[in-house]
Amino acid sequence: MSIARRCNMSNNDFYRNNETSVIQRGGRRRRPASMALGAYISIYERVHILTQKPSVLSKGQIGRERARYMGGKTMIDYRDRSNFRARLAAGAMLVLALPAAAAAQDAPAQRQDVGDSGAGDIVVTAQKREQRLQDVGLSVAAFGSETLANAGVNSITDLAKIVPGLDVTPSPSGTPVYTLRGVGFFESTLSAAPDVALYLDQVPLAIPAFGALTAFDVERIEVLKGPQGTLFGTNATGGAINLIAAKPTNDLQAGVELGYGRFNMVRVGAYVSGPISDTLKGRIAVKLSRGDDWQYSYTRGDKLGKTDEVAGRLILDWQPSDTVNLLFNANGWLNRSDPQAPQLARQTTPADLQAPVGSVTFGQVVPPDFPLLLIPAAPANNRAANWSPDYRPYRDDRFYQTSLTANIDVSDTITLTSLTGYSDLRQRKASSYSGTDLAAFDQAANPAKANDFSQEMRLASTEPSAQLRWMIGGNYQRTFSYERIDAIYPFASTGFRDGFTANTLDTRQLFEQWAAFGNLEYDLTDRLTLKAGIRYTDSSRTTAGRVYDTPGYVEPIPGSLGLTQFFNVLIPLAYVPLFCPTATFTPVVPGESVSLDPDTCVSGVYNAKLKEDNVPWSVGVDFKPNDDLLFYANMSRGFKGGAFPLVNAASQAQFYPVPQEKLTAYEVGFKSSFDGSRIVLNGAAFYYDYANKQTRGKTVDPLFGALEQLVSIPKSRIFGAEFDLTAEPARGLTLRLAGTYLNTRIKDFNGVVGAQNSGGLLFPVFASFEGADLPFAPKFAASASIDYAFPVSGSLDAFFGAGVRSQTKSYGSPQLGGQDKLDATIKGYTTLDLRAGLTSPDAGWKLMLWGKNVTDTHYWTNSLRAFDTIVRYTGRPAEYGVTFSYDF
Repeated sequence: MSIARRCNMSNNDFYRNNETSVIQRGGRRRRPASMALGAYISIYERVHILTQKPSVLSKGQIGRERARYMGGKTMIDYRDRSNFRARLAAGAMLVLALPAAAAAQDAPAQRQDVGDSGAGDIVVTAQKREQRLQDVGLSVAAFGSETLANAGVNSITDLAKIVPGLDVTPSPSGTPVYTLRGVGFFESTLSAAPDVALYLDQVPLAIPAFGALTAFDVERIEVLKGPQGTLFGTNATGGAINLIAAKPTNDLQAGVELGYGRFNMVRVGAYVSGPISDTLKGRIAVKLSRGDDWQYSYTRGDKLGKTDEVAGRLILDWQPSDTVNLLFNANGWLNRSDPQAPQLARQTTPADLQAPVGSVTFGQVVPPDFPLLLIPAAPANNRAANWSPDYRPYRDDRFYQTSLTANIDVSDTITLTSLTGYSDLRQRKASSYSGTDLAAFDQAANPAKANDFSQEMRLASTEPSAQLRWMIGGNYQRTFSYERIDAIYPFASTGFRDGFTANTLDTRQLFEQWAAFGNLEYDLTDRLTLKAGIRYTDSSRTTAGRVYDTPGYVEPIPGSLGLTQFFNVLIPLAYVPLFCPTATFTPVVPGESVSLDPDTCVSGVYNAKLKEDNVPWSVGVDFKPNDDLLFYANMSRGFKGGAFPLVNAASQAQFYPVPQEKLTAYEVGFKSSFDGSRIVLNGAAFYYDYANKQTRGKTVDPLFGALEQLVSIPKSRIFGAEFDLTAEPARGLTLRLAGTYLNTRIKDFNGVVGAQNSGGLLFPVFASFEGADLPFAPKFAASASIDYAFPVSGSLDAFFGAGVRSQTKSYGSPQLGGQDKLDATIKGYTTLDLRAGLTSPDAGWKLMLWGKNVTDTHYWTNSLRAFDTIVRYTGRPAEYGVTFSYDF
C-alpha cells in the first residue's frame, strides 16, 4: 500500500512566491484464465518541487480612448515563452520517421474499429470489467476509433457532436465545463471538481483541464450516463467519460496521418506498436496540430485564435508470467493555442453598468459617453470577436501523467488490480472577458499549477459465467492546486468610479479523499440478474484565498487611490460602523489581502477546511428474455464534493464553500439488437431528484454591488428520455440516430435578482427561482450520421458520409425572465459535417475530404454577464480540409 505524509505549512510557507515544496503520496483487457493478469503494487513516496516563475512585464500601447480618459498612462502586459515546444517537436519528428521500419512486414496491418464486427459487438469497461455493450444494464455511449475519426472528434470537447445530452461549455478562463443530462457544475476555478468525471484507462483525470489534449490514439471512448459513484467515486454525479488508449500490439504495426485544413491547419499523427521482447510490448504515439488565427477583431485589424499543440503517449505492456501483467502509461501535452475571445452579444446600455452614469467615489465621474457604451455588438459571424490589444490572450499549458495498471491472478477466478497514477499541470495564460477592445475586465495573467496522485486497489471475480460476480476495493486521492489571476479593469465602470482598476486574487487548495467500495451481480436465473453497489467516501478540502494589490501595476487614472488605500479609507467610514460597531479597524498593509471577515471586519487571508463524507449506492435488476434483448431498472445515488471558489472577494463570505450535492436517480431502459446485431436500438427514461446543486451565482456587497460567489440550489429535478439507433441495413452502409429529451426545473431556490440602495449602501433583493430551467440543458438534442462505403475496383473503395448535430435553446444560467433571461439564452442550432474519400484496405491507406459546419451556422455554446457587458462564446466557423492516413 502506498505511503504518504501530510503537508503542514505555515501561512508564510503557503504563500511563498518562488518555490513551494509539497509532499506527495505515493482495466485491463480481459484475458482467458490461462493467460491471467497480475498486479504489482507500487510502494513509494515522492517529493515534487513546484516553482513559480515571476511574470515578465512589458508596456502596452495606450489607445485613443484610454488617452482621453486616463492621461496616456501605461499598463503592464504579461508574457513569457519558452523553447519547450521545440524539444517536443524534435522528439515527434523522430517518431514520424519510425513507421518506415515497419514497411518490410509481409502483411499490412490496420487498426480495427471496435465496432467493425457489428454495431452491437462493441466491448466496454463501464463496470470496470469487459462486457459487450448490449449486456451492460445502464446507459452507455461508446465509439471506436474509426467512428471518432469520421465524426471529426479531435478532443473530448468534440464528443458533444455525437452524444446528445452531453454539453461542453467554454468558460471565461478556458476550463471546459461538462454537463450530462442537465447535470453539470459551471465553475471555472482550476481546482473545481466536475460533475462529469474524466478517466484515461480508468485512471482519473481529476481536474477537467487535465483532459484537454488526451483524446488521441484511442481505441474507443465510453460515455457513462447517470451517477457512477459506486465504482468511479465522488464527482461522477452526472456520469463519467472513460478514454481507452490504443494498446501495444502483438505484431509490428505503424501508421501516420497527415491533415490540412482551413486557417492553414496542419495535423500530424503517428504511432508505432509491437513487441520488444517475448514478454514486453510497446506503443508510442504523437500528435501535432498547428494553425493560423481563426478569430478577427471587428473594430480594428487584428486576429486571434492560433492552434499550437503537441501531445504524446508511451505505453509499455509487460507480462513476465501467465499470471502477472503490468501496463505503464506515460503521456503528456503542450498547448500554446490562443484562448478563445468572446463576442459582445449586444451593445452595452447604461442599465448594464455596475456603476451608474454620474456616480463617483474616489475615482472619476462615470460619464454618459463612457467608452463601453459606444462599442457596437459583434456581427452574426462565428469569427468576429474582440479583445484588448494591451492584454492579448495567450496560453502556455503543459501536462504530463504517468500511471501503472497492474494485475495478478491470485487464483483461477480472482484477480487483484492496482491502479496508480500521478498527474501534473502547469498553466500560464491570459484571457479577455469583456468582448470589447477595451480592458474592461481582463485576466492579464493567470498562472496556475495542479498535481494529483491516486491509488486504487481492488479484488474481483473473473469468471463471467459465475452465478455471483463481485468486486471490492478502496482508493486514495490527493489533489493540490494553486491559481492566481491578475485582473485588470480600467474601463470597468466601478474601477473608473472607485479609483482602483486592478487587483490580484489567488487560492491554494488541497483535496484528500479515502474510499472503500463493493459491487455485486447475482443471477437469480439464466435471464434475471440482481445488481447492487455501495461506496463510502471520506474527504477533506482546505483552502487559503486572498485578494490584494497587483504587483507592479501603476494606476492609470490620475489621483487614484489603488485597492489597498481605497479599503483603508472607505471601510472604516462606511462599513465598520454599520456591521462591526465595536471593532477597531486595522489598516491593510500594501500587498496583504483586503478581503474582510464579515464578523470581525478584519482583513486577511481566508483559511478554511471542509470535511465531508458520503455513501453513494446503486441497486438494479437486468432481465434478458432472449440473447438479443435486455431490460433494466436502476436506482442510484451519487454525490459531488463541496467546493471553494476563486472570486474577487471584498468580503470573505464570497469565499465560503458550498456543501456537497446529492443526486438520486431512477432509470429504466432497454437494449435490443436484430439481424445478427446489424440493427441496435437502445433507449432509457430517467428521473433525477437533485439536492444542493452547485452553481455560480450572485451576492450583493454593500459597497461594490453585485459580485460572484458559489451558491447551492436546494431542490431541483430532471426527467427525460433518450434513444440510440445504429443500423447496417446494407453492406457498407451505416446509419446512426440518437436523441435526448430533457425537462429540468428548479423547485426551491431564492436567489439574488438585484440590489437596493439604503443610506448609500447596497443590499440584495431576492426572488424565488421556482420553475426556472437548469443551465446548459436543452429540451431536445439529437445527432444523426450516415456512412456509405462501396468498391470502385478490386483494390479501391470509395466512401462518403454526413453528420448532423442539433439542439433547441438552453440557458447559460438560471433566470426568471426579462432581459436577464434573453441575455442568458443559448439559441437552438443545427450543424452539418460532410466527408468523402477513397481507401485501399489492402494497401492500408485512406484519403478523406471533410467539412465541418459546412453551412457556416452562427451559434454559441455559452452566454453570460462579464461584469458590465454581455458576452457569448461561439462555435467554430465552417472548416474544410483533407486528411491522408497510411498504416504500414
